Amino acid sequence: MVVTGGASGIGAALAVEAAARGASTVVVSDVDMAAAAETVESIVASGAQAEAHTCDVSKADEVEALAAAVARDHGTPAVVCANAGVMPPGSTLLEAATADAAWVVSVNMLGVFHTVGSFGRLMAADASGGWLLVTGSEHSVGVPHPNAGLYTATKHAVLGMSDVLRAELPDHVGVSVLCPGLTVSRLWDAASQRPDRFGGSASGDPGAGDFMEQMGMDADTVARRAFDGVAAGHFLIPTHYHARTYAERRAAEMAEAYDRLAELDTTDYDLGTVLTNYLEQLSNPS
Repeated sequence: MVVTGGASGIGAALAVEAAARGASTVVVSDVDMAAAAETVESIVASGAQAEAHTCDVSKADEVEALAAAVARDHGTPAVVCANAGVMPPGSTLLEAATADAAWVVSVNMLGVFHTVGSFGRLMAADASGGWLLVTGSEHSVGVPHPNAGLYTATKHAVLGMSDVLRAELPDHVGVSVLCPGLTVSRLWDAASQRPDRFGGSASGDPGAGDFMEQMGMDADTVARRAFDGVAAGHFLIPTHYHARTYAERRAAEMAEAYDRLAELDTTDYDLGTVLTNYLEQLSNPS
């Protein structure tokens, strides 16, 4: 079992829950090695096996090295949680800094791409298979609120990437997208670990931390719901019921848009239909 971003919050809870459910070894990776080691200590104290690895998921070579080390020491993991994620300081999209955009895309989107790629290839090549659990967000299914456009865009991308991935992987590799809402975590202080190439470290808003601590769902609950969803084979694993309104709002707007289009044209341009017709024309040129 491997968890990226496993030093705190949902990642740490996923690692602890995996150990509680019988994972033989839990590999906890994070850019914050000291905090990752604390997660490992709590797992080892419970009598399970765990180890900490430093890994910046925005760097493909570091993720590939992590996958190679896991494969060498433990074989193909049964479950990999592509969980690492960051949220830049809140701002409108018109006011957002380019460096923040590069940072959140590099971690939230490319980090998932690197993780599911490196470990997904191991799983695809191993007949015993495995499961990729990707941490999206309630932001993946709609727009909960403004002033988080960069974060929302990357979480939409994570859902789209995972949806394609499940169609491309062999049947012995599963994919789930965890879509949590407000959860107790240190996401509010993610910029404290921001690399120099993306603008360097910055302090988060302690008030936001207090709010998340008091009003967010406990990360342990999110982790339990995550693994219950994986065990049931679910692709989408929401953890906060209220987020249904975001998905329904988006679905209703899409249905309305297509209803308007139906008044103009319903010609079938479905790729499968079009390709079949095209191939038939090629085989019967007359």
